[in-house]
Amino acid sequence: MTNTDASSSSEIAPIGREPVLRQGSGFGARLLQRAVFDHGEVLFSFLRAFKPILAFSIKGQPVALVTRYDDVKEVFLADDAFPVSYATKLKMVTGNPFIFGMRDGPDYRRDHAALRKVILDEDIDAHLAPRTRAVAERVVAAANGCLDSVEFVRQVTFEVLLEYFGVPKPTNGDIEVWSTRLFQYICQVGDDPALDKDAEVYGNLLRTHVHDIVTARISSGEDRDDVLGRCLKRQAAGEDGFSTERICTALVGLIVAGLPQPPAVLPKALEQLLRRSKILAEAQRAACEGDEGAVRRYMFEAMRFDPLTPFLPRNTAKDHVIAAGNRRAKAIERGRHVLFSFASSMMDERRVADPTSFNPNRPASAYLLFGYGLHQCLAKNICEKLLPIMLMALLKNNNLARAPGAEGRLTKQGAMAERLVVCFDPQ
Repeated sequence: MTNTDASSSSEIAPIGREPVLRQGSGFGARLLQRAVFDHGEVLFSFLRAFKPILAFSIKGQPVALVTRYDDVKEVFLADDAFPVSYATKLKMVTGNPFIFGMRDGPDYRRDHAALRKVILDEDIDAHLAPRTRAVAERVVAAANGCLDSVEFVRQVTFEVLLEYFGVPKPTNGDIEVWSTRLFQYICQVGDDPALDKDAEVYGNLLRTHVHDIVTARISSGEDRDDVLGRCLKRQAAGEDGFSTERICTALVGLIVAGLPQPPAVLPKALEQLLRRSKILAEAQRAACEGDEGAVRRYMFEAMRFDPLTPFLPRNTAKDHVIAAGNRRAKAIERGRHVLFSFASSMMDERRVADPTSFNPNRPASAYLLFGYGLHQCLAKNICEKLLPIMLMALLKNNNLARAPGAEGRLTKQGAMAERLVVCFDPQ
């Protein structure tokens, strides 16, 4: 892989920068979001016990909320009955169907296989892990003892993975803003005209930028070992799934669906550690000893308390009975929206022992952090390796603590981390 100059600027959140996340509209809407995203477990615990599959309506639209572990996994696996609900939005962003929004079939399998040929597990230890470690440590060292953890993770993620994909940052805008607003748009539940407008503008900018990068690389004939370079080699060999159009779609999809997630979720895991001084000390000790496996376990357990989002939406393409044969069985008719809470599923005492306790030594089955089944995160192996490395770069610092005042409190836009400033002894 080709590295960029390690001396590049590590400035975080330049003055005057446009907010990366679209700000929520309306005091009442923000209060409702906070109740759902910060205190949803109060509701979920009640529903798991008394109404595990709750049917209701929102503005005349029938909805079902699924809360138990077994039922959530069933929804994940029944892709024929419950396809993803954001396929249309994702296609608008990428310009063509992208695998994260596709149902199983020949096109999905072709595109999935194509990506697996150019995004290789061996890249993780050979390139991505050492590059992430170097960039993270550089940014922390330059911070002089205080940084916003959200911007820290965002800077490291975009620098490392854009380089890996072969897509440099544009000169006519901020790709971090573009992709994050587009991610918000794809994931939004309900109407947000301002975000819809953002999506139209930023989608056009991102598609044009990626198309220009791809066509320029083709014209130059440059041979570079990054994801784009590998795609173009297979295109030259005449392999199926590597047309210029498909390559552009894949790169836009990977940038939008992948890069906004680490800064949205990792600071929330840090928040959970900061709330538990004894646990934080244990995680810091593991980081100082270089035990990435232990830090990963602490991170996963922290993420269980506040994952990327409390629930995911699905459409119902055909009638389906969830939990058939059980007393809680519920017939879900075609056309009903389904919200299934993997946050609730990971707190289900029927499958997760003593779920309210913080236990970093849980079995892998306790976690559904990266989805399940057909639409499990394509970059799961990358995330499992790189997220702990970024967290370790913070945990290794002496006297790591929240910044004084409001900056030291985690803020969110919806379920996405917005800001959490931490301080530590300067390196």
